[in-house]
Amino acid sequence: MTEISYGTRHETADLANRSVREARKLFSDEMGIPGNATARLNGRKIKGSLEAETLLGDCDTLSFTRPAGKGAFLIGALLLSLVITGGIFAYTYTNASTTLNVVAGGGDFAAISVNNTSTPSWTPFGSFQGSTGGGTLFDVDTATSGYTGDLTITVSIANGDSLVEAYRVLSLFIEMRDSSNNLVDINGDGANNTADFALLTMRNGSVELYVTQTSVDSYTVRLKNGFYVSNTWGAGGWAGSEAPVLYAEVAQR
Repeated sequence: MTEISYGTRHETADLANRSVREARKLFSDEMGIPGNATARLNGRKIKGSLEAETLLGDCDTLSFTRPAGKGAFLIGALLLSLVITGGIFAYTYTNASTTLNVVAGGGDFAAISVNNTSTPSWTPFGSFQGSTGGGTLFDVDTATSGYTGDLTITVSIANGDSLVEAYRVLSLFIEMRDSSNNLVDINGDGANNTADFALLTMRNGSVELYVTQTSVDSYTVRLKNGFYVSNTWGAGGWAGSEAPVLYAEVAQR
């Protein structure tokens, strides 16, 4: 399988023996890839003239990035202008101060906890391709606090330095369900559908799930499914490095 990414969008597809140009055409509409985006195969930049003859293989990673704009230069010029003209008012300013009426809250706006109701489990072998299956990971509760605002839940791999001993590829499809087991819109497109997942890999290490609340609820972060390609099992084994450790945090958005 080939991993394709542009911005925060990630997809996996069987593109073995297809060219980089074919992959660009296949996913340009779905992922919004602009025509001037730069292609990188396994981190190496691919010239536009070579995209048609550069073929993809299994376990390759293809990413597209938008060329940098000129905004930084314009902002710098504006700040320089402010510095030059600011001295006109140096001798005419006045000072005043006020204290705002702010009282610190006493409780958390949301609570996050481990959900081991159906902890994901798989048995990897050396030099093997397999599926991770699915299961529950974390619970996020806003019903207790009554918080109705929007959320961002960040899920990260905490032991990537160990996982590389066991895996060449590890891709985990992360989704969210509400208390009625309905799929939650986490990509902000306004629809609850099969596109609402985030692809967590050893390459990106962290994903963000965006939740627009209409009412308080208790959510479950789940591993929908996943796949892996393992390394050779050495004389000393993997010493436990085959077990991913995930970390999650919730923030207001």
